[in-house]
Amino acid sequence: MDNIKVTILGADGYTCQIPRIKEGMELLGHTLSEDSPDLIYSNDPKGYEKALILKKKYPNAYLIFNFLDIPWHIENIERQTELLVKNFFLKADAVSVISSKVQKDMAKFYDKKIHVIYNPVKDVYFDEKIKKDNMFIYVGRANDPVKRINLVHDSIIKIPEGFKNIKICGSENPGFGNYLGIIKDKMLNELYNSTKYVLLPSKAEGIGLPMIEGMICGAIPITCSDNLTAKEFSPQDFICEPSAQSIVNKIEELDKEYAAKRKIALEFGKKYKTQFDKKTIAKNIMDIFNSEKN
Repeated sequence: MDNIKVTILGADGYTCQIPRIKEGMELLGHTLSEDSPDLIYSNDPKGYEKALILKKKYPNAYLIFNFLDIPWHIENIERQTELLVKNFFLKADAVSVISSKVQKDMAKFYDKKIHVIYNPVKDVYFDEKIKKDNMFIYVGRANDPVKRINLVHDSIIKIPEGFKNIKICGSENPGFGNYLGIIKDKMLNELYNSTKYVLLPSKAEGIGLPMIEGMICGAIPITCSDNLTAKEFSPQDFICEPSAQSIVNKIEELDKEYAAKRKIALEFGKKYKTQFDKKTIAKNIMDIFNSEKN
């Protein structure tokens, strides 16, 4: 593959996807540059404006806009999405989204081809030497009502010593459990590997990377049936109804056959480790560039 000059834009914090996509591009041998780029890729709306400015400056550059999710619970989201399509997507050379669920949602507003490019997972891996000595983990925002962390609280309160046996990772402290804040990949990897269950009761997700990362490390994700992305990526055995008691019942059910269910999680995780790797994601972006550009 020829060396290509690539500009990657979007939210660029540690917890975001941009650093991993940049690393993936460099692993493929491409050059990251905003000077005469061959490809401009914006992973989310925070980079769209700058991407259009660069496209105007370098009209021969190939522009891809990626989109994460449509937050249907927000008022007037249909109108906001229509404006997003008009002001940005129709000016791009290609559009991608992060899951088949988001692809179906966006097709209601955008009638051209929509590619699916997953977000890359963090640098996590299965380590069989780490003992499963932690019961639960929650990874994500606590103040977003779509995440439904109240279901985490209401379910573990029904479990003996539940609050002692859950670790919470994210930018917001929910006020219960063992809150660890935002942690680095090495510690997160150890935590996933040492944990039995990842609790993910979200109503909706673009993907839900903790679900994927957990299975890579042999942790079983417990998700809810009204989350369409969970149905796309999770084994049916790990999905329950969106209620605290259903989550408790699912934990009790999985505990009875834990070794067999964990094996299922690892089988899915082995597949996802390659499918969601940062180098694979970067290659998928380049495949759009190469197929559409030529």
